[in-house]
Amino acid sequence: MITVKVNDEPVAVRGNCSIADALILWGYRSVSIAVAINNEFVPRSTYGQHILLANDCVDIVTPVQGG
Repeated sequence: MITVKVNDEPVAVRGNCSIADALILWGYRSVSIAVAINNEFVPRSTYGQHILLANDCVDIVTPVQGG
C-alpha cells in the first residue's frame, strides 16, 4: 500500500494503482471531472496508464455552474 493525498486528505491505495482504478475505488464514475497530479492536469486518455506514486497529491475537480 502507498499513501497519496486526495484533495488534501491522505488516502491509502495499493501499489501500481492507475488513476482510472483509483477513481473507481473512490466512487468517481462521472465523466465530468478533471484530475491533477502534483498540480499538473492529466489527460483523461492517460488515466489508465498513469500510475500513482507514494506521496502524490491528487486533486479531483468537478465543474461548477455559475454565471
